[in-house]
Parts: sequence; structure tokens; C-alpha cells
Amino acid sequence: MPLRNLLKETLHQEPFILDISGGGMIWKFLNELLKLRDLTVKEKGRKSDKGRVSFFYSLKLTIPLLILLAALSVIGTLIPQNATEGEYLRLYSKETYYILKGLGLLDMYHSWWFIGALLLLAINLTACSLKRLPALWRQVRETKKGYARLGTYLTHLSVLLILLGGLIGSLWGFNGYVEIAEGETIEEIYLNSPQRVKMPLGFKVRCDAFRIDLYPDGSPKEYISTLTFIEGEKVVLDHVPLRVNHPITYRGLNFYQASYGISERSTKAILEIKKEGKKIFSTIQLGQGEIKRIPGTQAQIGFMKYRARVHNMGEAILLVLFIPHSPPESFWLFKRLSSLGGWQVGDFTFVFKGLKKKYYTGI
Repeated sequence: MPLRNLLKETLHQEPFILDISGGGMIWKFLNELLKLRDLTVKEKGRKSDKGRVSFFYSLKLTIPLLILLAALSVIGTLIPQNATEGEYLRLYSKETYYILKGLGLLDMYHSWWFIGALLLLAINLTACSLKRLPALWRQVRETKKGYARLGTYLTHLSVLLILLGGLIGSLWGFNGYVEIAEGETIEEIYLNSPQRVKMPLGFKVRCDAFRIDLYPDGSPKEYISTLTFIEGEKVVLDHVPLRVNHPITYRGLNFYQASYGISERSTKAILEIKKEGKKIFSTIQLGQGEIKRIPGTQAQIGFMKYRARVHNMGEAILLVLFIPHSPPESFWLFKRLSSLGGWQVGDFTFVFKGLKKKYYTGI
């Protein structure tokens, strides 16, 4: 009996008493109310479950996720990733360093929350596509038109493949870096992590040559490395050019031209040295970090570092003079002073004649 009719019949019944045997109209009315309450609760439960599921294919999830990933990408660009602790402490205070480290912002692309955001976006995109595809497919089949609208799903699929590649790279991939001086061969790289862990490649890479072309203002126009890949004693890739944005792929690894510089290990300074009051004149070559005795004396000279520009006076090398029973004396020797007869330190005059430079390629 409908609830409205049951209510009318109950109100007109006399006596208006509750028959606990279940036969009275009041009892029937209350029983109907209980059933209605149960149906209402079930309906709310179904709506709640449906709401929780619909959250995954809602734009209310898509837009915040896209904004979050864009913001995180900007942060990851502004904050250097996987640098050493010393490098971070030169940029930030100790407190800031530990805060950034605790939040996972120093290795952001491998953090659980960044991977979780990518995974949630993939689920959201998949749910949106699956929800709308059946209706669209029926419409296309019935009208024999609108096939172009299916291109949206190709776009979604390509985005999902990109997200999948990002997830696989974050979970199982790695990034590393190595510097190879011209003529040198390496067989291991440093992983991009604060610990700078070494990882063997399982093969060798040799830098045969490095070339850099400059603009008139001195800025780099193009730099190219020539690499050779060696398995055991066998050359498998010989003299392959490596250019910026043109990586070399070998055994599943992508080698990118990332940077370049002057190799400290292979750089040699050429010095002319003269001792006052004596006819002692010599030319020596010093590698960076090397110390040599000045011929005919007990003094020693060490080559510490090279800089292309010091105090706006151009090229210079940092030298240290060691004289017995005297404290070491360090000084910058500028190449531009060569035409003026050099620079005198104590009884010695030093002339910076040149630099034998070898470049390294950063991969």
C-alpha cells in the first residue's frame, strides 16, 4: 500500500492505538517508515560510492594535478638536483639545506610524492577516457561520422605513454655524469646523487677529440666531441660525433653533450724563470697541482690553478714559491705581464709564456 494512502487510513482508524501484533494500521505505518528510511540510507550509500569513483575521472582532479606538476617542475628547475652537500651549502644556509633535503626537493623527480602525482594523473586520464569512450563509439557507429573525435584518445594514449616512460625512468632509470679529457678513456661514471657514487659502464669510452667554435664575442657557438666506444679490446663505434641535442645511444644508454671545460689534469703552464744576480734562466712546464724544483736552486715552484679571467686582467695562473726556511708564497702571474718582463717575487722573476690546454667533454 502506498505510504500516503496508508497514512490517511491510519489517521481515520479508531481507536488510534498501536497493535503490537503487527495487524494494526499504526504498526503498518511505522513499518513502512522504517523501510523508507532503509531505502534512503542505501541510496545515499550508493551516491557516496559513486561520488568516490567519479572523483578519479573528474576535472576537479585533473586541473589541480596539472598545476601541481607544473609548479614542481619549476621548483625542480630552480633548485639544483642531485648536487653534492658542499655545493648546496655554498648556495644555501645549513638550515635551508636540511629543510630542502627533508622535503625531498633535492632529488625531486625520484621522490614518492612526485611519482605518486604522475601515477594519479595517469589513473585520472585513463578513467576519463574509459568513461566517455563507449558513448562516443556508439555515436560514431550509428552516425558513421565523427571519427576525427577519436583523435582525442590518441592524444590521451600518447600522454599516458609519456607518463609511463617518466615513471619507469624515475623508478628504474638513472642519470650520471663524467668528464673525459681529450685522449683519455673512461669505463665508469658518477651517478647524479649527493653521494656521487661510481657506476661501471661495462665498456670503455674514449674522447678522441674536442672542438669548439666561438662567436666573435667569445661565447660558444657549437662544441662537438668525437667519441670511440670499446668492448674489451674491440672498437664497436669509432670516431662518432657527439653534438648538443644529438645524443649517442649505446647498449640502452643515451650519451648527451652536456658541458665542456679545460682539463685541469692535462693543462700545463709554460714558465720562464730568472734568478736575480745570477745567470740562471730556465723554462719549465708545470701540470696543474704539480711542484718542481727550479733548476740550479733549492727553491721549488708549484702550479695550483688556472683562470681565464682574474681581476679583469685576463688569463692568469696561481703559483706557489717554496724557498727553504721561508714560508710558502702564493701569487697570481698574469699573461699580460709577459711583455713587461714578468713579475718579480723575492729573487726570482717569473714570465707566463703560455698554456698547453686540453679540453674535457662533459657527458
